[in-house]
Parts: sequence; C-alpha cells; structure tokens
Amino acid sequence: MKTIDVKGLKCPLPLIETKKALKQLPNDEALKVIIDNEISKNNVIRFLKDNGIESEISRNGNVFEVIVNQHNVDLENVEAENYCTIDLPEKDNYIIVFGKDRLGEGSDDLGFVLAGSLLNTLKEMDKLPTKIVFINSGINLVLKGSPTLLPLKELEKAGVELIVCGTCLDYFNKIEKLAIGRISDMYEILESMTKAGKVINI
Repeated sequence: MKTIDVKGLKCPLPLIETKKALKQLPNDEALKVIIDNEISKNNVIRFLKDNGIESEISRNGNVFEVIVNQHNVDLENVEAENYCTIDLPEKDNYIIVFGKDRLGEGSDDLGFVLAGSLLNTLKEMDKLPTKIVFINSGINLVLKGSPTLLPLKELEKAGVELIVCGTCLDYFNKIEKLAIGRISDMYEILESMTKAGKVINI
C-alpha cells in the first residue's frame, strides 16, 4: 500500500497530491492518504466520489486516513483544484451542545421529558444541525437505556454527527454504557464550536 502524508497542507495541495498518487499507482495497489484537516478530508472524499472512486475513512483523534482500494479511473482531464473549498463558518451551519440531560430548571422529570420532546421535534426540522455534542450529564442521553436513543439514531442516520465527551464518560464511569455517538475530546469539541455558524447550548 502506498501512503501519502498531506498533514499540514492547505487546499488544493492535498487534492493535487492525491490525484498525482492515483495516476502513478498500479491498479492492484491501494493508496492511503493521511489528512489532519476535516475540510481537506471532505474535499478529497468528494473528489474521489465524483470520479467513481470508492474509499474508506478511519479516524484517530484529529487525523483521518482515507483508504482507496479501487482506482482504475482516468483522471487526466480532472481538475482537482475545482474541489477545493475553504474552512469558513457557514451562516446556516449550527450545532447543539447538551451540557445536561434535561431542559430548563425546576422539575427534573419534566426536564427529561422536554429533552426527549426536543430531539423528537428536531428530527422533523428541515434544517438539521451538523453536530450534536454531549458533555457533563448530557452524556446520559446517549447511554444504554436512554429514552432518547431512538430519535438520536434517526438524527444520526440523517447525517447529524453525535460527539460524546470522553473525559465525561470516564469521570462518570460510563464508557461501557455508551450506546450511540463517537467519543471525542475537548479539542475537537471546541473546534466544532468555533467553526459553527451558531451554537445552541442546552
């Protein structure tokens, strides 16, 4: 497997290097592209998909690995630079941060009901959040037995990324009870918040 490391490179360089590597690669050899920028990763994936090239993605912290196994495609006349987008907050892009497992103050029972009602209503909205983040007691919403798992599964299926604070899971000793979502760290959570057009804190 050939590996190219494009960490730290700005667009369009990751795209250009990926295209060059694919053109030089024998048809029976796989390619691994190592990227440390989500926008660059998305650009490379879109470039591959639009040109009929299948890929697999894995993640380790803030580093992505894009694996290409099938690449028998003519890329000679494809302008990789056309797939370059920059990492700017989008006005309509928003994320939701659950800092607790209920809505409002007062009755805990009512707060739990309102949290479930919010998620059930959210999945019917035309504009979904790009991500939902769960920190502190908000992690209870993504644990086994939580009544909010069904709407969360539907939101995840619709493309909403569910990010769960790993430190919080560890603090409450709940890692083994995680039922849905991806464990992450404060670096990614903060990065997601700063890149979003709007952050809704629950």
